[in-house]
Amino acid sequence: MHRVRLYPKRSQAERLEFMLDVTRQTYNALLDERRYAWTARRIRVTTKMQYAEITALRAEDSRFAAVYRECVDAVLHRLDLGFAAFFRRVKNGETPGYPRFKPKARWKQLEFPHGDRALKLDQEQKWVRIPGVGTVRLRKGRAIPDFGRAFVAEKNGRWWASFECEREPKALPKTGKVVGIDRGVHVLAATSEGVLIGNGQHGERLRRIVSSHQRALDAVSVKDAKGRCLNRRDPGRIAAARRLARAKEREANARLDGLHKAAHKIVKSADVIGLEALDVRAMTRSAKGTIEKPGRNVAAKSGLNRVMLDAGFGTFAALIREKAEYAAREVVSVDARYSSQTCGRCLHVDPKSRRRRRFCCVACGWTCHADVAAALEIGRRAEKQRISELSWARTPLTTHDAA
Repeated sequence: MHRVRLYPKRSQAERLEFMLDVTRQTYNALLDERRYAWTARRIRVTTKMQYAEITALRAEDSRFAAVYRECVDAVLHRLDLGFAAFFRRVKNGETPGYPRFKPKARWKQLEFPHGDRALKLDQEQKWVRIPGVGTVRLRKGRAIPDFGRAFVAEKNGRWWASFECEREPKALPKTGKVVGIDRGVHVLAATSEGVLIGNGQHGERLRRIVSSHQRALDAVSVKDAKGRCLNRRDPGRIAAARRLARAKEREANARLDGLHKAAHKIVKSADVIGLEALDVRAMTRSAKGTIEKPGRNVAAKSGLNRVMLDAGFGTFAALIREKAEYAAREVVSVDARYSSQTCGRCLHVDPKSRRRRRFCCVACGWTCHADVAAALEIGRRAEKQRISELSWARTPLTTHDAA
């Protein structure tokens, strides 16, 4: 996904806001029709029926017809995806999450399913023509390659265009190395070569700024006995909310920038990268429990969850895989169990060998940084797993196997 900043004029921004408003109302109307038809009359409204209704409405309502047709079709597709996800979760026994009506604050994106046909860039890629809006100036950066779908979104008063495109892989020079990566909260990543990549802790570092904006927002908010805000449209509150959102956006941008740089450094260092197969969702699950079975050490687990989410384990792994695919590198996911208790020299496994941030093998006396020792074991497992897969792939089929 290639994202660039847009600089629309005031009239163009108003036009984009108008398109957002119409598509949001369309989504809510389509959802309401499906809900009412089923609850009141047990009639299932299909996508084909609503598509025909959209066509008829565009011939009657000039306001509705002023919005690019594909943006409206994308709204119907988005509703279909919401219902498909709902029924899938019901079937799997998960929390369903029935599609909900969208308020203005939660509808900030226009989708162009055939973006290459709708959005037209000039030769120098300094301007983009948006149907129904006109020619909008954009920030010049990397060249935008051929793209398919496109999105125009508003975030904290700023407009962005995102283009879904494919880039040809550019293989990096071979290094002949296999490196294991151990992720942690004190050290974001430790490699089997002994490199420690520090954790930026952007949430902790910027907590004072975010907290001050949160207190300023609370000070101008008027709430009833149930905690509901009564002055959402007050200009002072809107300005305070936007300052808080911008502070959180800067925090997220700083975190993502650090993860990008760390992932690039790792991908550039080796041909094969071993990663722990971590279930981040399970690792950061709350420990508060239920009324019948309350949890233990809830405050400590909550603090650990906050630190792990601030580190961005999941995003970090996704970026490593993304950059490795682009650089023609290989990523191997391995089982991480007991990797922090395994000696990198004699392979003896004992929990007593790990002493906080130092590893000292109780069998052979080998010492190392605890995270580096875990990375060595992850790298060893990745190399073993890769050799096993390659040997299996090269094994010729026997007559019995072919049959």
